[in-house]
Amino acid sequence: MANTRNLLIVGASGAAAMRVTEQALADPGLAVTGLSRRVPEGAGDWIAADLTDAAGLKRALATRPEISHVVYASRAPFGEGGVEDVPGNLAMLRNLLDAAEASLPRFAHIHMVHGGKWYGVHIGPLRTPAREDAPRHMPPNFYYDQQDLVAARQQGRDWSWSASRPGFVVDVAPGRARNMVSTLGAYAAICRELRVPFDFPGKPGTWEALHDVTDASLLAEGVLWMLGEPRAANRAFNITNGDCFRWCDLWPYLAAQFGVDCGVVRPMSMPRWMADKAPVWEAIRARHGLALPIGQVANWDFADFFLGMDYDIILSTTAARSAGFTGFVDSWAMFAAQIEGYRAARVLPR
Repeated sequence: MANTRNLLIVGASGAAAMRVTEQALADPGLAVTGLSRRVPEGAGDWIAADLTDAAGLKRALATRPEISHVVYASRAPFGEGGVEDVPGNLAMLRNLLDAAEASLPRFAHIHMVHGGKWYGVHIGPLRTPAREDAPRHMPPNFYYDQQDLVAARQQGRDWSWSASRPGFVVDVAPGRARNMVSTLGAYAAICRELRVPFDFPGKPGTWEALHDVTDASLLAEGVLWMLGEPRAANRAFNITNGDCFRWCDLWPYLAAQFGVDCGVVRPMSMPRWMADKAPVWEAIRARHGLALPIGQVANWDFADFFLGMDYDIILSTTAARSAGFTGFVDSWAMFAAQIEGYRAARVLPR
């Protein structure tokens, strides 16, 4: 990059934004500032601001007029599988956009981190591979409202926008229980402790369906690519690993990685059946010197959500590849590497 771009990452302490921050800091052409309500311990350049406080947000951004690019990765609190807060999510983005236009004279681009829920993956079966121009499902869906807001506001302006649509984002993120690898790892460890097989607790149809996921570092690579790629201006792109898997193939592999006997398809409600397993986890934790209680390692509602999708979920990455993005990740190798990452962080046992 010929000139340094000043990047503001909004929601920088969240799941999707942490790897964006990490990769951006490694780029000499980017100066990086984070923004969230609270400044994390050990944070670098940071702005403490509340996205629901429009006036306070404008004042905060006015102190940093050099900011030119914004990555928006914030999200209102939500429950698994339900309708997310449309007014709340829209208001936060509108406040940020108002503040950027009012307080940032160099404002050039805003990127929104969205996801597969754009295609209704949380509702039921969808046409696959899902393309960016697929028809919208019956609203509400706050992604639609956010993109419509930004696209309408951009008309006649000098700045541009982009949006990423990853699948399930998978990462080594100790302390963040809503994660596929740590949740499955805790379940496997409890199975091993109780000397029972690593049964597949999802729906029978999920066992056979084709699914894809998105490595968090690959998502970060895609987001930063969109910030600097003219062909990405005013467009949305799916970002996934580029491959897909069936749980019936992956599950025995995961069982071997976790060191537990592979079981059978045995549908069960994870929140119900794991509700009394905290003492089992504490015994595992004490013996292996693990750092975190079960509530910071596994999210059983999330397990029911992603293991309950008994239909194909594949997002097409053709548009991104056609525009020049070449990133990809081997999903099987990713799962193995992230299991080791959680072990190294003393979150999962060996």
